[in-house]
Amino acid sequence: MIVYTLVKQIHQFELYRCMSLNFFIWVYGNSFESFLVAVLVPDRKALEDRTAEHHLTDDYKSLCQKIKARKYILDELNSLGQKQQLRGFELLKAVHLEPNPFDIERVLMTPTFKLKRPQFLKYYKV
Repeated sequence: MIVYTLVKQIHQFELYRCMSLNFFIWVYGNSFESFLVAVLVPDRKALEDRTAEHHLTDDYKSLCQKIKARKYILDELNSLGQKQQLRGFELLKAVHLEPNPFDIERVLMTPTFKLKRPQFLKYYKV
């Protein structure tokens, strides 16, 4: 299955974690769609610093809501993906910036801080 292989590749090699913008990420795709989406919890200071460079200033929660901030991060992630020679269907189509860290209380992580993929899908599915 393409999705399993790709998500495993992204997390195994920590492809997107080598950006200078530190974050936690959950990538989702299914075999009925030809694109991926991600939920990302950016580091507060890194997000504020990087968006300020692009003249976006606001509090952390508001920055996570801004389309320009999401587009900036999506473009940076896909630029890195292209440098790593990912194919078009392996690049992200959309990103949601989550201001609240992934946590055990929302049942999104195990006590050993591993992501619970089925719970992520249920929590973030629109």
